[in-house]
Amino acid sequence: MRKWQCVTIHTIEVQELKCKTMKKILFPFELDNPLYKDAYIFGVKFARNINAELIVLNVFKVEVGDDITTDEYDYLKKQNWFKAYNEICKYNRYYLEEHAKPVQELNLRFHYRFVNGVLLDEVRSIARKESIDMTVLPLSDQKEFNKRQLRIIRDNVYENSRSSLLLIPFRTVYSPIQRIVYAIDFKLNAPSQYLDEVVKLAHAFEANVHFLHISSGNSAMKWERSEAFEMVQKIIEKNREFVSECLTGKNVVNLIDNYVDQVGADLLIVVRHQHYFLDTIFHDSVSDRISFESKIPVLIMREKTH
Repeated sequence: MRKWQCVTIHTIEVQELKCKTMKKILFPFELDNPLYKDAYIFGVKFARNINAELIVLNVFKVEVGDDITTDEYDYLKKQNWFKAYNEICKYNRYYLEEHAKPVQELNLRFHYRFVNGVLLDEVRSIARKESIDMTVLPLSDQKEFNKRQLRIIRDNVYENSRSSLLLIPFRTVYSPIQRIVYAIDFKLNAPSQYLDEVVKLAHAFEANVHFLHISSGNSAMKWERSEAFEMVQKIIEKNREFVSECLTGKNVVNLIDNYVDQVGADLLIVVRHQHYFLDTIFHDSVSDRISFESKIPVLIMREKTH
């Protein structure tokens, strides 16, 4: 069957461009699910602050029999399209009434995609063809919903495209991002691109950054002499509101959670790389716990090879 979609572009007043790290953000959503309302605000705020496109995707499935006519099929698709459009209108009204500050808006471009198909297939297609830089996904207290999200998170398309993921915890309401915790392993050589992107993101939100290293207590590893530690110290010299901290212990999740609470962080950033934080200190079960149990949004940045 044919796919049927519509793209709508909305533009708001242009001011100074703050950050060029991300250019396209994807927000896939389901109908009649309140989890997406506040997750949508995070997508809009990121797009606004870094001047990126926000692609809003709803994928529906028209179930029909063999005897359906073309006119009946087109009518059903249009009905689903209007449902998705009405849902977005509700999200936009909520944003405009509760969160928008028109005088501060950047050039914000919305692209609405309402498609008949399968969600994961459409996410894969868009991520591959359009160089998506970040996908925004809400999480729930319901295991089945989180399993569906986990299928997207773990899909190979994200490993291949190096797209980042912004995970929004259950019942999280948007508040301005003022403090960012970046969990980094100082013992390893962290590419400057990750540090540069974190700094640019912090500047875009006018936030400070806490560079957090978790140590197992192994004195043989002189992380204070590592390239990553030296790079962070140079960043702090130029950004006096940034700080670095080392915590020692075996329970990575608890250490990070406690530190996030202590400093009142609004965003946690980790990097997924075969030689870096999530795959060294974090094995799969730990990274899942960080993603699904964090009390604040988690930005999972992916390895970029070029």
